[in-house]
Amino acid sequence: MAGACAGYRPGSFVMAGEPFVGELTTAGCLDLAVDVRRDAVATGPVVQYQFGNRCDRATTIDLGGVRVTGRTVTGEEVAMVAYDPYRELRPLPLDARSVGRERIEYRTGRDFAGDVVSVCVAIGSVGGGGATPGGAGLALTCHDVAPVATVVAEVAP
Repeated sequence: MAGACAGYRPGSFVMAGEPFVGELTTAGCLDLAVDVRRDAVATGPVVQYQFGNRCDRATTIDLGGVRVTGRTVTGEEVAMVAYDPYRELRPLPLDARSVGRERIEYRTGRDFAGDVVSVCVAIGSVGGGGATPGGAGLALTCHDVAPVATVVAEVAP
């Protein structure tokens, strides 16, 4: 988890002079942005989390415990799991007035999530609190997964 120097201004949704990207919300001590994209290297959709600790005390970030679901091209809802081959995701503290960001690829249990066209993230569980079994009752942010932009080169003779 990448962190930066203390000094985050609550409600600013800005990191190192750059605005947070995605849907903005506040959950407990966290100002949070969530955005979903395809990545040229990742097989499944990638969720980008940006967060700032608005409190004067440390808080916990638990990206490994976030409930994520996807919807396939056929309309089926599927559970998604973070692609974490080295088991690095775990709850970690975020110092008071600090910021951080993380990008995590999500996959389904049956394939690599190539057919997922939208993703919903239970944003209330990012702060490590408020999570209920199965993520019930948590605020969801849902995003269509845009395809990776294709770059076409033109060659003139």
